Order: sequence, then C-alpha cells, then structure tokens
Amino acid sequence: MSEHSDDIAIAIEGVTKQYGPTTALDGVSLRIRRGRSCALLGRNGAGKSTLIAALTGLVRADSGTISVRGDADGEIEGPGGHSIACVYQKSTLVSELTVAENIWLGRYPRNRLGLVDWHRMRADSLAYLEEWGIGHTVDLPVEALEPIEAKIVEVCRALSRGPRILLLDEPTAGLDEAGCRELFEKIRLARSRGVTIIYVSHYLEEVFQVCDEAVILRDGRVVLEADTADLTVETIVDAMVGEVDGRPGHAARDLPEEVPESRPVVLDIDGAVIGEVSASTRVRRGEILGFTGLDGAGHVRIAEAIVGAQALDSGRISVGGTRVPRGVDGAIRAGIGFVPEDRHRSGFVPDLSVEENSTLSALRLLRNRAGLIDERRRRTKYEELAGEWEIKASSPEQRTAELSGGNQQKVVMARALATDPDILVLINPTAGVDVHARSSIYTTIQELALAGRTVVIASSDGVDFTIAHRVIVMFRGRPHAELAAGFSEKQLAAAVQGE
Repeated sequence: MSEHSDDIAIAIEGVTKQYGPTTALDGVSLRIRRGRSCALLGRNGAGKSTLIAALTGLVRADSGTISVRGDADGEIEGPGGHSIACVYQKSTLVSELTVAENIWLGRYPRNRLGLVDWHRMRADSLAYLEEWGIGHTVDLPVEALEPIEAKIVEVCRALSRGPRILLLDEPTAGLDEAGCRELFEKIRLARSRGVTIIYVSHYLEEVFQVCDEAVILRDGRVVLEADTADLTVETIVDAMVGEVDGRPGHAARDLPEEVPESRPVVLDIDGAVIGEVSASTRVRRGEILGFTGLDGAGHVRIAEAIVGAQALDSGRISVGGTRVPRGVDGAIRAGIGFVPEDRHRSGFVPDLSVEENSTLSALRLLRNRAGLIDERRRRTKYEELAGEWEIKASSPEQRTAELSGGNQQKVVMARALATDPDILVLINPTAGVDVHARSSIYTTIQELALAGRTVVIASSDGVDFTIAHRVIVMFRGRPHAELAAGFSEKQLAAAVQGE
C-alpha cells in the first residue's frame, strides 16, 4: 500500500530515538488506516510515550519519518501538525476557567476590534458539547464537572482543532465503569465521522471494546500488529512480555526462602479502605512483600496509608499489635521507614548536604542535652548509612542535588533507615537509577530482610519482584491475585491485567 494512499491516515517509517545509552524507539514502522481505532500497547518502558511524543512533535526522532495525512486535498504533514491532537492521561484543563474558555484556551476567537469574541466562543463550544450530550456545562467552571464530563471537555477541545487523528493516552484514568462506557460510545461516534483513533491503555479489556487493531511495542520495537478480532489477552501479554524469564537488566536470583509461619506478624493491614481502594494482609518479620498493579490500581495508596501519608476511611493498620498513629511522624515513631514515590518532589532537599538529607528523619535521635544537633553523632550515623547503601559522594558536605540519580535514591533509602525502623516501605525504589545502582539496592533490601527487617515494595513496573517472598497484585482498587516466590513474568503480567 502506498504511503500516499487515501486509505492511510498516518505512516511511520523506521523511527528511532535514543536518550544517551537508552534506545527508546528502535526502527519503529507502522501504518494506520483512516477511520480506524488502533491500540498502542506495551509495558512501561516499551516506547509508547516516546512514540506519542514523536507523533505530537514534542520530541524529534533521531532517524526515520512520520507522515500524517492532512484534511485538505491529500496534504501530507509531519508530526505535530494541525491534523493530529492528543488527550493526555493527566488533565490539562484549567479548573478555575469555564468549559468554553478551556475549549478555546490559547486561541480565543477575536472580533473586528481584536477583542475576544465571547459570544462566538460560547456558541461554538456549545455546538461541540451538545454533540456529546453535555451542553449544559458550557458556562460551568471545570472544577464543578464530573470526571466523565471533564474528560469529554478535553476530547472536545482536541476535536475543536479539526484533527483527523486523535491520540488518547489512558483516557479512562479516573473514570468509573459507567463513565468508561459513555466515553467508549463517544469514541465510536468520533470514528464514524472519519477521525482516526490511536488508543493507549494498560487495561487490555478496553482494547477489545473500542479498537479495530493493536500494535504491541517491546523494548522500543514493534513485535506484533494484528486485528483485535484475531487477538486474546493471553496473546497480547505474551507479546508484551516476550520469551525471557527474567527482567531486562536484572541478573537471575535465587528464590527467597519461605518465611516460617512461626515468625511474628509485625504489620497487620486489616480492612484498610481509602476511597475506592481496599486491602487486607499480614506481613511477618523478615518478609519482603510486593504490591503491584497498573497505574492507579491502588497499591501505591495502600503503601502510603501504611506510612500515614494517606488517611484511612475505615479499617486499621497495626505494627506489633498497636495501631499506627496518624501522619508520617506517627509512622516513624511506630518504627516504619519510608521511601516516597517521587524522590525529587518529596524525597530529599536538593540544597542540603548528603549527610543532612541522609539523617533528616532521625534529628530527634541526634540531639544533645541542650536540644542541639550533635554533629559528631550525625557524622557517625551518616557514615554508617553511607556504607550500608554504598553512597558515592565527594564528601558528607556535598550537595545532594549534585549526585547521580542512583546515589540520590540511595540517600533517600538511607534517610528511611536512619531511625532504625523494623519496617521499610519503598515506593518505586529503583526509579531512574542505572543497572548497577538497582543491583546494589536489591542486594541491600535482601540483606535487611535476612537481618529481620520487614520490607514492603510498591511499584507498577521497573522493580524486580523476584526478590519478594510474595506479591499482591491489585486490580481496580482490590487485591486480585497473590503470587508466591517462583512466579513467572508471564503470570505476573497476566495478573496485573486482571487475568
């Protein structure tokens, strides 16, 4: 089929993109037909986000071409042209502005005097909204909308630009089941009018409801293209995971020995409920427990509830039989150490020294009788932590912002251990670190467990859960499966999809 055939909406030929030593896209080639809905699938790190960014013009490919058919006389455009629009997973609406103002944000219509034509803006917005059945929202501020209404407003804003191709990145994020069904109907409506849909989702069951075909990426390459009628969840998972048994970049590990039932329960999560998320489990001394699932499945919220960063609606979390006090400070006093999801936002203070950041959680333990920090005691504590986590810094006084990503993460880990906690809760502990740093972190986690500490690891992807004694897989806010050590990568990937 020719690239300029009237049947082709977008043609991607040999697109490659590298970030330093990492190849995000490796010779990606595919063609998507006009008026079709194509699912773009793959695990985290497969290259989906980079390909979307290349299509929208946010990044420039190192090699290869992207040709987008325009909406006039067979015009051919490059990426980022007016014929392509994207609705991102995270809302880009301005909550204080009205729906009409959001739809035309940055391109308000003008009258002959050059002033904003508010009447025309409202009328044009109303026309789009009424097609989607929410015309009544035109004058409302976005903050007053229901989640499905806000999502439709984002779709209307994208379509108001007159694109022929609409990219939907995790469009059902934040929607309940009824909202998902309504959005799917609207997607079908857009397709019936000739709009080509590229649909990115981790929820595979959605793909079979709204997509004609699927493209699966793995390690930056297209590994499977097929009509959804010829696919099953199992075949998609197989393509996403591949034939390897281990995680890329991780050495094969011995299975952890089973934790004896005679060991005491140190962490008891009993009917913990946070919004739509709920879970219960008991964790023993020296156990490494994994919590995983798709983004938003609830595993991170449970981990944050353990450390007091999320308040429970009901249920209780106890350490050694005693309910954990509210707040992160209460959790620290109860013997829990914590590594947050985003080290840059809440993991460390960039301008403080490595020593100061590493001991930040233990200041109350480092004070002298006058209530001042005992600098000698702090230095001793830092040197102990730096040795345990193999922190590489020019000196204890070096600014944490100057360290590599892997060493910054080790500083955050050290801070979590500075109070000598019995329980360590780690969220995405290996995010943004290189292979060597990951291996060092895993080794230290295993050594901590062997020494009798209990470790809870929560992550959507990127963590080698083979170090865990068991893994609880969350799906849409509830525990879906519990996998004992020895599970395969395919079993984990299928459980994450709700299979």
